[in-house]
Amino acid sequence: MNSQAKLASKRRLLLLGGLAAGFLNGLLGAGGGIVIVWILEKVLRDSTHDARDVFANALAVMLPISAMSTVSYAISGGLPEGNISRFLLPAVLGGLLGAFLLDRISTRSVKRLFCLLVILSGIVMVVR
Repeated sequence: MNSQAKLASKRRLLLLGGLAAGFLNGLLGAGGGIVIVWILEKVLRDSTHDARDVFANALAVMLPISAMSTVSYAISGGLPEGNISRFLLPAVLGGLLGAFLLDRISTRSVKRLFCLLVILSGIVMVVR
């Protein structure tokens, strides 16, 4: 496949992945990040990018998607205020700690942790 065809293929993959991620996040409130990680794995993985780049880019994409979903949920009345205020500060602190540790943990460990989280989330959702 020539370089023009590869670029066009990557663009289509990014467009479809972005649509799927936004749809899942809006519909379920979660799941978009998993799609983004899968897509970015395919698009970014080469000699100059590693798994950390994939996760960092996925987080950057998820921020506006999550913000839009949050606004939509708030407008429809599905956002209980009391829970947010108690959860937001610890979540921000946890996010800062995780971002700090991302550069200090091996790529293999980050990928394994992500896989474990996805598997455990699936198990919990099926059992409940």
